[in-house]
Amino acid sequence: MPLAVVTDSAACLTPSLAQDHGIEVVALHAHTDETGASTTSRPSVEELARAYRSAGGRSREVLALHLSASLSGTMDNARLAAQQVSAEEPIEVEVIDSGTCSAALALAALAASGAGDLRHGAALARESAARSHQFFIIDSLAHLARTGRIDRTTARLGGVLGIRPILTVTPEGIRAVETVRGAARARRHLIAQAVHAAGGTALSGPRPPAEPVRLALQGQDPQILEETSAQLDQALEEAGAIVVERHILPIDEALQVHLGPGALGIAIAPARGLL
Repeated sequence: MPLAVVTDSAACLTPSLAQDHGIEVVALHAHTDETGASTTSRPSVEELARAYRSAGGRSREVLALHLSASLSGTMDNARLAAQQVSAEEPIEVEVIDSGTCSAALALAALAASGAGDLRHGAALARESAARSHQFFIIDSLAHLARTGRIDRTTARLGGVLGIRPILTVTPEGIRAVETVRGAARARRHLIAQAVHAAGGTALSGPRPPAEPVRLALQGQDPQILEETSAQLDQALEEAGAIVVERHILPIDEALQVHLGPGALGIAIAPARGLL
């Protein structure tokens, strides 16, 4: 019986993609607080336990892969839910902090879903997450600053006129990898960062050795997403990057609360072990 994989909606998987790969998705919650402000909350222990039991109906080995603990308390509830289910059912649940979020989390979950057992699936998920790159840009840092998802140093960049930081997700949180001026320039540099991570030559300095990669692209504006997708494909081809898997993913409602409008992201992950 194959491995069952559970993740959360921060992975931004489409329902059809999750269904095709047998991945169960637990929703993060977006709602309005008593002041009228948009906010989010983690899945409850009960919701997570219910998903693990459901996955356990397909396999006695369940891999629970969730967004970084630096961005959400979901991992705390996931560990409690796994202990509860493992104590009550003949199901082994292994909980992994991906150390990332969004499309990079999706790529890790997809990597694990093809494994035949928990040990192999956990190894694939950890490798994909640890060696992935999640880059993104947004119109304003105000939403991330308001919800406490960026540190003060990064948040101060939002007060500099015209500055658009290229952001990345690390196990320690969200950080700026470079800053540029202007939205169009930011999109070009976002693509350049992704191409470099894929083994291309878009940036100066040493580049990683070329190896097969998987990528996922996300955006809120359909026209910008289409244009970026075409520019990214051309840049990857010109750089000689080897792309073996490609996805266009939405941005989860809960993530939109923290990102605000204008989010555009690219995730790159290794494909080793999947070919």
